[in-house]
Amino acid sequence: MDKNDTNKRLRERLIDAQDGLLSRDELERLEKEVRAHDPQLWKDHQWMMRQSGEGVPGLFAEMRAEQPDGEAIRRFHQRREAEGGSQMALEHLVWQLFRRYVLTVGLVLIVLLTGLQMGSSEDVSASSRDEMTRYLGTEQQQMPELNHWLYEDL
Repeated sequence: MDKNDTNKRLRERLIDAQDGLLSRDELERLEKEVRAHDPQLWKDHQWMMRQSGEGVPGLFAEMRAEQPDGEAIRRFHQRREAEGGSQMALEHLVWQLFRRYVLTVGLVLIVLLTGLQMGSSEDVSASSRDEMTRYLGTEQQQMPELNHWLYEDL
């Protein structure tokens, strides 16, 4: 248990060293202590320090160091006003998309479904009996008659 606590404490101190929170004297003492306890841990720390300027961590470090332009927001608003001002408002954009796509598709579907319904409504009762006969596989004479007296109360 003591070795695990020591490993944990040393790793926390090495992370502080990677973040640059330790002075040169503290770093030298930490190096001696880590090398005495676990030399591989110090090698890992050295490797991490070399990686900090390369690859993805290096890219993030550059992003952190870059300061935003103070005039960027003002220029954005000027450009937006020049392009049409209120035309770029969210509600205008939503209404434009709704009007253009949703209403158009809705009207086309209504016309299409109405046309299909009108074209297929010739003799619905006769066709339904034929379909039932086809699905059930029984002839008209074999189908039982409904007992209408059961449903008179309804």
